[in-house]
Amino acid sequence: MLQVKLPYAATLVIAVATLSACSAEPVAPRLESTATASTLSRSASANTAAPNSRQIDEAVWVSCANGGAGESIHVTGDLRYDVHQTQDATGVYHLDIKSNTSVLTGVGMTSGTTFRGMMAEHINSRALDYLNEDVRVSDMIRFVAPGSGAAYALMVTSHFIVDQGDYVLWDETWNEVCR
Repeated sequence: MLQVKLPYAATLVIAVATLSACSAEPVAPRLESTATASTLSRSASANTAAPNSRQIDEAVWVSCANGGAGESIHVTGDLRYDVHQTQDATGVYHLDIKSNTSVLTGVGMTSGTTFRGMMAEHINSRALDYLNEDVRVSDMIRFVAPGSGAAYALMVTSHFIVDQGDYVLWDETWNEVCR
């Protein structure tokens, strides 16, 4: 079982919220916290989990599909993710999660259009504790309908600050492209 330390709870909440904007269910790894900061040594330490994967079977809204009317795309494939966490000598926690998909396909639930797709996400966090974090998330989602050439891309970057438990969206950009 993959374990992530307590300071990363806010990071995972932010990641799930970001992914939920594009999907009915989150596709990020579900991680559990079983250790507290007091159980960790103050020396530099690292914990890297073996790469993990899971099946994707979700509906994703594509705003410009179906001739611009938009439609839900039933997406299936595999999601692979790597988790790397460290605590440096000053006690600051660092979390790095990278994920990407393979064999991602989709079918328009209204039009029946077939899509090939890809998704990649990168989450990077620095935390003193669960009340004080700097979190950066970047997502890229692309779908192409090979027969018609219709294409959709969504790139989202977010920078959150958690200050004494209060979430502050510091910066966020959304770039949606339809062809």
